[in-house]
Amino acid sequence: MEEEIINTVRSDRLTNGLAGLKPQHDVVGDVNQAIGAVIDKVSTTSIAEIEKLISDLETARNYLKSEGDRLQQEMTRYAHLSDTASASVKIIAERLRQWRDGPTMTKTDKVSLEARHGNSHAH
Repeated sequence: MEEEIINTVRSDRLTNGLAGLKPQHDVVGDVNQAIGAVIDKVSTTSIAEIEKLISDLETARNYLKSEGDRLQQEMTRYAHLSDTASASVKIIAERLRQWRDGPTMTKTDKVSLEARHGNSHAH
């Protein structure tokens, strides 16, 4: 009998000790709610930040596209200007070469020149 009493006391102590370690439903519920609230707040903040980043990236993409289009137009305009300038330089160089080489007079040019200067000879 004494042994039974000792076992019962030990069993009660063990049961009471474990009961102190078992989570109480109210405390667990409060902790779960607190964790849920933190997760909701973090996820809401994260989603808002992600949406802002997406918006910023779309704005940057639109800006870069418009700049790419503008640069393409500038390059086209520059290419046309370059072609025009090159053609002008060729014309000027040809005229300078002709001027440097002197006039080449054909018979018609000689008659016209003499007529202007009054050196016309009657033939």
